[in-house]
Amino acid sequence: MDTFYQVFGFVAALCAGIIILTVFFTALNHFKRATRGFDVVKLKGFIKDGKLINVYLSGGKSVLGVRFVGFTDQNSGKGGVPYQLSSMVVLETVKEARVLIRADSVRMIEEIEDVG
Repeated sequence: MDTFYQVFGFVAALCAGIIILTVFFTALNHFKRATRGFDVVKLKGFIKDGKLINVYLSGGKSVLGVRFVGFTDQNSGKGGVPYQLSSMVVLETVKEARVLIRADSVRMIEEIEDVG
């Protein structure tokens, strides 16, 4: 009977350790997801670096003379960023201010000559 208690004690300690580690890493993952912002995904070869572009939107408006930075990461919408902001085009003005536009509202992107 003493051998049974020794084996049962070892198995119980092992199971308790696994449960504690699972809870710890689940809480850590939840904390990371809740505190991160959105990630910007850059595409190489899509638009040359430093080139100015004109972006024409589906509502008839246009954003002229901006630089393409990338897209917001679609997977980051599960964290602190709402789903509607998870798939946006990130642009940068000449004064280095960021502009976020919904990706589904972009009709055309036109590459123009660099003024600088």
